[in-house]
Amino acid sequence: MLSLDFICQHPDIVREGLRKRRLSINLDEILRLAEQRRALITRCDGLHATIKSQREQIKTLPVGKRAVLNAQTKLLSEELQQLELQGSDLKTRLNLQLLSLPNLPQASVKENSEQEGDNELRRWGHQSAFQFKPLPHWEVGARLGLIDSEGGVRIAGSRFVALRGAGAKLERALISFMLDTHTTLHGYTEILPPQLVKRSVMVGSGQLPKFEEQAYVCEEDELYLNPTAEVPLIGLHSHTTFSFDELPLRYVAWTTAFRREAGASSRQNRGLLRLHQFNKVELFQYVFPTESANALRQMVEHAERILQLLELPYRVVALDAAQLPFSAARAFDIEVWMPGMDEYIEISSISNCEAFQTRRAEIKYRPQQGAAMYPHTLNASGLAVGRTMAAILETYQQADGSVIIPKVLRPYMGVSELAAPVE
Repeated sequence: MLSLDFICQHPDIVREGLRKRRLSINLDEILRLAEQRRALITRCDGLHATIKSQREQIKTLPVGKRAVLNAQTKLLSEELQQLELQGSDLKTRLNLQLLSLPNLPQASVKENSEQEGDNELRRWGHQSAFQFKPLPHWEVGARLGLIDSEGGVRIAGSRFVALRGAGAKLERALISFMLDTHTTLHGYTEILPPQLVKRSVMVGSGQLPKFEEQAYVCEEDELYLNPTAEVPLIGLHSHTTFSFDELPLRYVAWTTAFRREAGASSRQNRGLLRLHQFNKVELFQYVFPTESANALRQMVEHAERILQLLELPYRVVALDAAQLPFSAARAFDIEVWMPGMDEYIEISSISNCEAFQTRRAEIKYRPQQGAAMYPHTLNASGLAVGRTMAAILETYQQADGSVIIPKVLRPYMGVSELAAPVE
């Protein structure tokens, strides 16, 4: 959430940030409601002072002379009650407007330009030269009996899959490998949060009200299926004030993510790429504001490290303002090379949300001097598990239909390859 004071004091900066995001949001309604609320608060404060003064006067008057002043005080109290109700309504309307505003891009974020193309920063690894036409992962997985798309559809409908045998084991191996790497090499504390979250937690993380139609909701209990692990990791500390010594915090969490993808259309809708349910290992940090830029670079490296250990070629792309996630002020994507699809596919998004989420969730810390402040939050996929499996199946496929297991996964899998079925 953006600070209302900042919006009122710097409306042109906010308008420019929204323009860079290519959003046509009119700030005039927010500014109008804020001015009305300020005027109401001033009027209420004045009435409070007058009523208090009159009540003190009444105490000094003889009983027979109190009636007129009592009547005046009663009228003022009724007026105050009505104004407070109006103020409460204005606050609710204003808050809904503020919750719908995205974070503003940092000054270093480029404005979208179709002529410039991707903002690619670097590439790692070499794309394998196949002596045969590589297959997309859904065909590799089906031939090896790893991915059961038809079974997933029978169970839950389109965009669900079932994993079988070595496919299920490979998914589990990837989750364990990612968690072990981030906890032992990168110093994250593992969290296993609930898969259901309260509405207030969805709001605090920036998922609601913006992405209401994308969420799976249990209406009777007003609980939402987790869309990404950053949501419960915000909820873990909502309405908390950290001491200075408690920061920074580094969390890694494996959760199953649930997204309706309502209205989404994509050619990447086969296999493991765009499912309603998928596993993801998430990195999350709470840091001091002065440290968030460095933490963002660090988290990109942590996500990259997984791909490097798996020896999967990838590239890092800086997102421009129009591509930024709703809560992010700066973000990068890591895209893994998929030889069977002949393109790069996003496998991790890394974002610096600054104080946007902590202000919404009322999370603060006490500096060594001065008033409590909002820490910055950062999140990163470390990585999307299904997409990592898809990249392995496409990158390590062999001419005979088998798939080589990356070296770092062999202790988890107990085998060095997934053998092709005998025909």
